[in-house]
Amino acid sequence: MSRSEDRTGDAWRGFDRWATWIVPILLAVPAILGWRSGVGRDPSCCTEAAAAAVVPTPAPVVAPAVTPPAVTPPAATPEAVAPPAVTPSVAAAPVIDCASITLGANIAFAVNKATLTEAGKQALDQVFVCLKDGNYDIIGHTDSDGDEELNQRLSRARANAARSYLMTKGVAANRLSAVGMGETSPIADNATVEGKAKNRRLAFRPR
Repeated sequence: MSRSEDRTGDAWRGFDRWATWIVPILLAVPAILGWRSGVGRDPSCCTEAAAAAVVPTPAPVVAPAVTPPAVTPPAATPEAVAPPAVTPSVAAAPVIDCASITLGANIAFAVNKATLTEAGKQALDQVFVCLKDGNYDIIGHTDSDGDEELNQRLSRARANAARSYLMTKGVAANRLSAVGMGETSPIADNATVEGKAKNRRLAFRPR
């Protein structure tokens, strides 16, 4: 084979490659580019697809403003007022006459006892003012109720209780003596309640 024939065969082989591969590729590139840019597509299909792809976002639901109900403050409860303290009743102390000192045993002592009450102490405070000078016998008396011997002891115990209290106020012990007369020297009728109350007494006698 001559060189010219070889060149001719090479030319045909090159043309064959060109026609088989390169030309189809060159023709396919514009088609591919056109497809990517939308050329040749059905506009309706793309529009429908785009419309289907876009899902509208529902508007947010806003709850209506709720006004809280007005709250009425509870009525003020008045403060509990403590009841006034009850002071136990105390018998008033009698006014003492220094010229004739007599103290009722009903006020000065607890019932059937030689225990001084508060009213009895207040009465003896007044007696103390009268006993600035001189010496005194403190004489206890009872009514006629009960045993005579017990009444004698009770009257003397009450006289001693009054003497001891006056000594705490400053009266010298040698200026006072205690005597118990019991029911032997009544000044009223022991048959009545009023008479018995008068007979239960302490008398201060100068000596």
